[in-house]
Amino acid sequence: MNKKIKIIILILLTSSIYFIYQETNNNNITYVSLGDSLSLGENSYGAISYGYSDYFKDYLQDKNILSIYNKTYTSKTKTITELYNDILVDETITIDSDNYNLRRLLSDADIISLSIGLNDLILETNTEEYLSIYKENKIVESVYDKYEKLISEIKKYYNKKIYVIGYYENNSKYDKLISKINNKYKQLCKRNNDIFIDTSFISNNSKYFDNPKSYYPNNFAYQKISKKMIDAYEKK
Repeated sequence: MNKKIKIIILILLTSSIYFIYQETNNNNITYVSLGDSLSLGENSYGAISYGYSDYFKDYLQDKNILSIYNKTYTSKTKTITELYNDILVDETITIDSDNYNLRRLLSDADIISLSIGLNDLILETNTEEYLSIYKENKIVESVYDKYEKLISEIKKYYNKKIYVIGYYENNSKYDKLISKINNKYKQLCKRNNDIFIDTSFISNNSKYFDNPKSYYPNNFAYQKISKKMIDAYEKK
């Protein structure tokens, strides 16, 4: 057997071993969920339940492709400005003796999902006694400017697609603002080649809310949102 044939056989064997390893040891995805109560999985009664990120995590686990799942940078009251500042100071959180450094986490992530901005809309709206169309537009522009700045900061460390979870209406005084900010988010996703997850199917639909006085949906709704993420992931 000449030297050239030996080299070819060695290359084929090495490639075969590599592909077999990849097929049997492919749990290498890091999934990071960022944002507010929707990211956290708040249910219709204010308790933290199983959210869309948890269901999406289960999907990745079932596919045997998940290595790390992290949603430590989510909270009920998280605002755009707070998350932006977390990245600027490179916030570190310790859980079970493990340190999670935000910039490193963003850099290592293979998938990031984000829902944020609702708290900002509510905070800015509640400072106004009367909301004219002019004031509504001004609030939306203010929140969107902060959001665009946040996305730019995230993309300094993460260069893949962000799964942006849209908001929905629920017969509240914020519905017009939510509709307007959703359109802004959707347009930005298109420009940035990110993935916008439309949740408008939940809007004003009682089957997705166990408590009609709450903005936050039930597990059935979170499963549906997760299914949209899964469909987008598989399509990608």
